This record gives sequence, C-alpha cells and structure tokens, in this order.
Amino acid sequence: MPVPASQMWTVASYVLRQKLKGRKRYPLVLMLEPLYRCNLACAGCGKIQYPGHILKRELTPEECFRAVEECGVPTVAIPGGEPLLHPRIDEIVRGLVARKKYVYLCTNALLLKQKLHLFQPSKYLTFSVHMDGEKEHHDLSVCMEGGYEIALEAIRAAVNAGFRVTTNTTVFEGVDSQSVRAFFTEMMDAGVEGMMVSPGYSYDKAPDQRHFTGRERNQAMFRKILSNRDARWRFNMSPLFLEFLMGKRNLQCTAWGMPAYGIFGWQKPCYLLQDGYADTFRELLDSTGWEKYGYESGNPKCANCMLHSGYEASAVDYTFSLPGVFATVRAMLFSRYRDAEAQGQIAAEKAPASLVQIASMADRPTLKGADIAAGEQLAEGLEQAFDYRGDVTITLDTGECIDGYIFDRDPARSTMRILTKTGGKSTVKYADIARLSFTGRDMADGRSWDAWVRKYAERKASGEKNIELVPETID
Repeated sequence: MPVPASQMWTVASYVLRQKLKGRKRYPLVLMLEPLYRCNLACAGCGKIQYPGHILKRELTPEECFRAVEECGVPTVAIPGGEPLLHPRIDEIVRGLVARKKYVYLCTNALLLKQKLHLFQPSKYLTFSVHMDGEKEHHDLSVCMEGGYEIALEAIRAAVNAGFRVTTNTTVFEGVDSQSVRAFFTEMMDAGVEGMMVSPGYSYDKAPDQRHFTGRERNQAMFRKILSNRDARWRFNMSPLFLEFLMGKRNLQCTAWGMPAYGIFGWQKPCYLLQDGYADTFRELLDSTGWEKYGYESGNPKCANCMLHSGYEASAVDYTFSLPGVFATVRAMLFSRYRDAEAQGQIAAEKAPASLVQIASMADRPTLKGADIAAGEQLAEGLEQAFDYRGDVTITLDTGECIDGYIFDRDPARSTMRILTKTGGKSTVKYADIARLSFTGRDMADGRSWDAWVRKYAERKASGEKNIELVPETID
C-alpha cells in the first residue's frame, strides 16, 4: 500500500468533517513555499525568475506554522524553489511533524544525501523527489548533466535510512511512452513508496513553451502510459485522478483544495496562476473569483490544465460521495486497466529520433527604462508591471520614490502593492502615482534563457561533466 493507513484515516476523517459542516470549499493540501530560490533552472519551471532581492527572501518557521494552522490542512507539501536551500528547513519540518501534519518535502535531491542527517524518519515525513523520467530525459529537463544519478543515489540513501520516499514526475509532449513506463519500473526498483505524475502545464513564465500538451493529447498520452500497468507500480495519488488523466473521468477544478502560501502571501487562485495575493486564508476564499478559473470557465489560461493542484483535490472530494466511494473501490480493485488498443499504440510507437529538446519561450518585450506618466496609460501600465518579472520604480506626487517588485494590484480599489528592496510591503493608490518606471531586468525574458541554453550546450560539447545551469539572478 503506497500510503500508510493512518494517513488515509486522517485525510478521510478530515474530509468527512468538512462535509458534515456543509463546507463546499475547503483545503486539502497546503502548498507551502518557504523560498523561491533554487539550485537548478529547469526548462519547464519559471519559479526562480525573480529579482535577486526576492530570491533572497525566506519564510520564517513561525510564518510557516501560522499558515498551516490558519487553513487547518492535514497535509503540507513544501515545494519552492528548492526547500533544502532554506537554512531552517529542518526546524520547519520538525515543527510540522510535531503538529502531526503529513509533510511532503519536495526536492530535486541534489542536496538530500548531505542533509539527510538533519531529519528523523517518521510516518509524517516524506521526501518527494522530482524525477522527470529516465536519465537522459531527466537531465535535459532539469538542465543538469548527471542530475539523475545524484537524485537516484539520494533516493536509495533515504530509503535505506528508513525514510518515506516518493517521486514526482512531470510528463511533457513528445515523450516516449515506453520510456516513461520503464522509468516507473526503475523507481519501483529503487524502493520508493509511490509515484506522483502530472502533465506539463503551460505556465507562461516557463522557458520551454513548446512541449506543453493540450487536454485531448494529454488524455491520449496518459492512456498509453497508464493502461496495462505493471502490477508492481504504486501511485501515491487518488486513483480517480489517474482516471481523469486517462480521459476516463471528468472532474472540475477545485483550486482552493491545494492553496499556495509563500513570501507574498496567499496566492490567487492557485499554485501556478498568479492573479494577486491575499493576506489571510479567509480572504483568499472570499475574495477570489473562483468562477473565473478552471476548464469549464473558458479562461484560456486554464484551457489545457490537468494538474494535480487543481484536480486531485476534486477527485478526493468526489471519493466521499456515494458514487465516488464505489468508483474508488472499483479503481483500487481493478487497477491494471487492460486496453488492447493502447497496447497496440505503444507497440507501434517509434522512439523519438531525439529527446524532447529545450525550446525557448517567445521573447517578452523588454520594458527596462520605460516610463509611464500617470494618466490614461497608468492602469494598463500597472497591469504590465504586475506581469513583469523585474523591479520597478514608483514616483509619487510627493516626489517620494519606491523601488521594488509589484506583486499585487486591485483595479477595483485602484491600488497596488509593492515589495520593496528593503523588505517592506507598501500599498499605493493609483491616484498618488506620478510616474511608473521599469528599472529592473525582466527575469522571464526569453533571450536570457537562450543565453543560458547556449552556455549549457557549449559546456556539454566540451566534455564537461555534472554541468549545473543556474541563472545568475542573485545579486
């Protein structure tokens, strides 16, 4: 069984309490991001694309505990960034374990083996290691030669030390289905407790924009990957969510089921879409226009999303309905999903001539040095600034200048919020702004990524080993 009975009982009793209280929206897993800093620059992730002073910021253990207690979830996932870079991550984990929260520490495992001594094995702690497929696929995805071997060695060390270990895999368009299936077997051989899998989501700041997959192609891809399963495979996920990936079940997005909390506050509406931030969890629930998100909403940003952060909580919630109970039991008893057509498609599938290659995102218009005077263009300019992954300078009518990063805006109230370079949060009224200047480099500019990719290719061609491709973003 990939999940301990005590954890299943804790989650089940929590969900039943929410339903008995008549709550339609409740959190299931907190995505706690104590920092955005990372020691990798993965092609499918844009989390590290922030100015240096943002990447240097970290949540304190007290802030982490407060967020967990505020939303009351039984399970906490700690992504990032790379959480093992946080100097007090062991203290954060110990505090959550002491509160009897089931913790999934999400890591690329580059530092796991050397920091394993900071943690104690517990049923409440699981290391969730990001592994994007077999060796060559993984190394290319994380843009680091040798990353797979380091992570695999750390997985084995953690398993041997008695820790719970799972893997988390993102599947992108163009992958070899047979390779993904072989990878699942490799992870079982490594001794992991279970695996998590999700399709690549078209995250607009991700450097690689070419290999995100549409919903129908996702379903066809996962039907091949997840049908005719090896009896040894164990997935640390709702079986109904896996059926959703295969196109066998329809689910509606419940983004509030896995809320995200980080250095800016509670992220609206979900882990990957940034439409502003709330200061409290209650404000997040009450002020977010949830009807504007999810596949059914027609929002183009959500059109192809099938991520676990939006849909696995939906699957768990459905499990605790009468039809959901029967569907879950059936999925657990009949988990092989025999499918002759899918098997034939895999047999006829030709291995790609080359691995899925990194493709840079389209160039974003650079706004460095651009000025927008207060007036008719200001509201539009602030929307641009909110999407901009660089610092701005706000000049007020009084002549005062505020330098920092715009992380939130409220057009209805005509206000914006800025995280200053000195670390404070300031709320500014549109009416008080005399000038908006884009004074920092846009860290999501595709041209920067192109330069990093060229550097990686040159170093690999020279025969260099264990290459780490990390953008130099921290001043």
